Amino acid sequence: MEHTAPLPQWTMFAILAAQGFIYIFAVWLIGRTRGATAEAYLTGGRDIGHGMINASIIATWIWAATLMISAWTGYVYGFIGPWWYALGAVIPLPIMAYLGRQIKKIAPNVRSYPEFIRFRLDKKNHLLHSLIAIIVSFWVVLMIVTGGAVMGVAFTGAPFWGIAITMVIIFISYSSIAGLWANIFADTIMTLIMYVCLIFIAIGVFVVIGPSAIYDGVVDVIQQKPVLQPALSEAERASQYDGLNWLNVAGLGFLVVNTIGNLGAVLCNQTYWGRVIASDNPKTVFKSFMAAAFCWWPIPLATGTALGVGALALGLTVGETYAVGDAFILFSEAEAVAPTMVFMTLGYVGLATFVIAVGGATVSTGAGEILAVVTVAVNDIVKGHLKKDATDRQMLLMSRMGLFVVAALVVAVVIYWRAIGFGFAGMYQAMGIAFSSAVVPLIMAAFWTKTNRDSVFWATIVGSVCGVAYWVHTDMDLLWGVVASNIIVIAVSALIAIPWTLIRPQPFDYGGMLDSGFQMNDQPAPVTAE
Repeated sequence: MEHTAPLPQWTMFAILAAQGFIYIFAVWLIGRTRGATAEAYLTGGRDIGHGMINASIIATWIWAATLMISAWTGYVYGFIGPWWYALGAVIPLPIMAYLGRQIKKIAPNVRSYPEFIRFRLDKKNHLLHSLIAIIVSFWVVLMIVTGGAVMGVAFTGAPFWGIAITMVIIFISYSSIAGLWANIFADTIMTLIMYVCLIFIAIGVFVVIGPSAIYDGVVDVIQQKPVLQPALSEAERASQYDGLNWLNVAGLGFLVVNTIGNLGAVLCNQTYWGRVIASDNPKTVFKSFMAAAFCWWPIPLATGTALGVGALALGLTVGETYAVGDAFILFSEAEAVAPTMVFMTLGYVGLATFVIAVGGATVSTGAGEILAVVTVAVNDIVKGHLKKDATDRQMLLMSRMGLFVVAALVVAVVIYWRAIGFGFAGMYQAMGIAFSSAVVPLIMAAFWTKTNRDSVFWATIVGSVCGVAYWVHTDMDLLWGVVASNIIVIAVSALIAIPWTLIRPQPFDYGGMLDSGFQMNDQPAPVTAE
């Protein structure tokens, strides 16, 4: 076949450009004055209410993985996949509600969560968490760009690198105008659009195929055991042949990886802390994150079931080209099951709807993650360590310039990882190994007044080193090696920090943090005598 994508290549760029123009124009028209100072640019003004904060959290957590990986889990693990994806990814949001409210109350003037660590703990912990926060947001934006580009390739056959560059340009376009406020404003608009698109897709697929046909198709896969992913080993294929089992072993392994990885992806992600900092009060933080948890989880459950389990029921095979009328679509990789399934069942209408939804999710989340990298780099690395006397004007200039630097790095890494075959699913499953060792130390710092500073510092480092070392020892196995590595990361961290603190507590006065912040002083809150 000469053309294995349903749309011409230019359509992907046209859709992205149209979305980018809308965001740029709306932000410039309504909120361009919001980026007049570094304080406003990096904090959103600290006056945004529940409606926009709640919508922004939902939009930020609806990213490429929400649609692409949730569908992949349905295709790989059967009906339980979307349930475990939704459960593992929603758990961090209620935890963040309590954690965000606590830090908003005790340190209302910080611009980032590493800045809270500086005034709660010490400089070495601050530098460590600054690096982790940068890695987290950078890793997430890599997955966002990769997932969005995979979708674009499946739908249009456009070059992967071209789509990646276009998306990143849009990320930094409206963010450069008004910073955090622009991100939250655009998220609010996109949340409404995404809900409409995803409801249409989920219901449409169920209506076209039929629930009974989906069930019968999965039963047929279990009985016939077709080779749907030729590149997989027999052990890896076994999960697809267990598609109606709540105790699908590989699916349970994914639940562990998903939960631990997403704890780090939310709690140690400055993007979500940006929503905490931009909110008008602690009550708004708590209410918004709690509401977002209940509003978000049905999305991956419904779309993952419709697109992933539906594709499994139809027996779609990776590497095959499927005809839809006069058009053709190549099912190039398992992670592209969602766009393939949408076009096969809902045609061009479904295709357009899905492109709008994933494009919007990619743009809204990607813009927030790049700004998060810049926020920590400028506020915590430069202002916190390298140039403590940096003026507001200098920080604003560095923030805007930083967007372009980070964007260039993102494009370079994404294209390189694509070239060496590091897939989207692998990136998602491995993220917990990279940074979830910081989860327990962060919670301890926020809630436990006796937390030992050295304990959380070494727990974070040793936990991560042990997890990464074990994963490398398994040759970066994405079946059980990644599961064990995620468990090791968070378990080792807890087993170091908690006993150490119990043995050598360092009592601390949270009340002294009310006036803490780089723009206010450079002294930590007082420590009471042991």
